[in-house]
Amino acid sequence: MRTTLAEQELDELPDGSHEVGIVAWVDYRKTAQLPVFPPIGPALAALVDPRAAVGDAALDAVTDENYTWV
Repeated sequence: MRTTLAEQELDELPDGSHEVGIVAWVDYRKTAQLPVFPPIGPALAALVDPRAAVGDAALDAVTDENYTWV
């Protein structure tokens, strides 16, 4: 199935051109240190299985102290 999903992401820049981003598939257990937005990496990495039920999906507020803006 992954062969049908995007491999690149085009972000439009202010001048109308596009920046190409490469989509990289990573194991969910390795997401804790990635700059994922919203910052769900640590919550994903803590799951015992990628399809595990989540009892409380609330996350901390996003701030400059707990998120690295890229």
